Amino acid sequence: MNRALAIGIAMTSDPERGRARLGHLASTLERATGLRLERQIAYPYHRLLDALEAGELDLVWLPPMLALRSTGRGLVTPLALPVRHGVCTYSTALFTRPDAPVTEVTELRRARAAWVDPQSAAGYLVIRALLRSRRLDLTALFEENTFYGSHDAVVEAVLEGHADVGATFFHERADARGEQRAGWRDHQVQVLATADSIPSDMLAARAELEPEIRGRLQDSLVGGEHPTVVRAATELFGAESFRAPSREHLDGLTTILGELEDAPPSRRSTLGGPSR
Repeated sequence: MNRALAIGIAMTSDPERGRARLGHLASTLERATGLRLERQIAYPYHRLLDALEAGELDLVWLPPMLALRSTGRGLVTPLALPVRHGVCTYSTALFTRPDAPVTEVTELRRARAAWVDPQSAAGYLVIRALLRSRRLDLTALFEENTFYGSHDAVVEAVLEGHADVGATFFHERADARGEQRAGWRDHQVQVLATADSIPSDMLAARAELEPEIRGRLQDSLVGGEHPTVVRAATELFGAESFRAPSREHLDGLTTILGELEDAPPSRRSTLGGPSR
C-alpha cells in the first residue's frame, strides 16, 4: 500500500498537546507496522462522523456515542477498546425503586421517566433503543420525560419519588479494585431492563480499509509485541491497556443500534475520560 493513512481524534481543550501526542502515536505505529501514517488530524467532535463518511480518515478514536453511531452505520471496524479501572465496556439499566409495584418493563403504563441528557448513551439513548427493538411503544410506557442533567440526579429523582423509572450506567463485574460501579452506587434498586457491552470508547478503522492493514494496526495495539505503541496510546487516551473487541462484545448491540434516536452528537470532546 503506497498511500499514507490518516489518523484522527476529536479536538480537546488542549489541542496542541493532543496533536503532539497523536503525532507520537502515529510515529510509533509506523515503526511497528511498516505503514505510513502521515496525516494526523484533530477534528471538532461533531465532524468526526462526517470525516469518516467522506473517507478522510483511516484510523480514528471515537467517544461513546460516535462509536455506537459509526458502528451502527457500518462506517468502521472496531480495533481496540481502551481499558480503564479494569473495564472497557459498561451496561445501561432502566431501574425503579425496590418497592415499586412493577417488576417488568411491559407492566409500565404512562410512567414518569428520568433521563440524563438527550446525548447520554447510558442515561437515555441506548435503553430506549433496546425497548424500541423489542417493539415496545415508548409513548405508552412513558408519559413524562424529564432530563435531569446527571446520573446522580436521575437516581435521586427515582429514589425520592419524583420519577417512576430512570436510566443509568452500571458494570456487571467489579473493576480491578474490586469495586462494583453503578449510577445508583450503594442504593437498593429494582432493575427492569438492561443493555450490555456498550464500548466506553474505541479505536476503529474505516470499514473499507484492507483486512490485512486493519490486522497489523490491531496487533500493534493489543498483541503485546509493541510496548512503545501501547505507551503512546496510553498517554493519549488515558487508558491502562487495550483490548480487542470480541464478536460477543459487538453482537449484543447489533439488534439495537438501528433503533438509536437521531439526536445530533454533542460537540464536547471526551478524550481521556469518555462520558456516558
